[in-house]
Amino acid sequence: MPEERIKRKQLWVQLNNVKRPQEWMKAAEKLGLSVAASSGGTSHCTIRDPNNQNREDIKSLIATVQKNLYKQANQHIFKQILNFGKSEDDIWRALGML
Repeated sequence: MPEERIKRKQLWVQLNNVKRPQEWMKAAEKLGLSVAASSGGTSHCTIRDPNNQNREDIKSLIATVQKNLYKQANQHIFKQILNFGKSEDDIWRALGML
């Protein structure tokens, strides 16, 4: 079922082309969001609210980016950034898809 908020459906389908967590980390930085790699030996990274620097505060978490990405995981990350208030086109541009 397609996401109703997404206007660029052709790009939405192509989100499975995002294969590496670094692609999301670079995009998040371009969007002005904070990124953090896990220091506890796990393989995930987090995208966080740049206005809340407390890494222990769950409210600062926007999305978790796992090591192994797939289409649904990418769609979830995209929606979380969209929910945070970034525009769809800005996210596509940050990913280099627009």
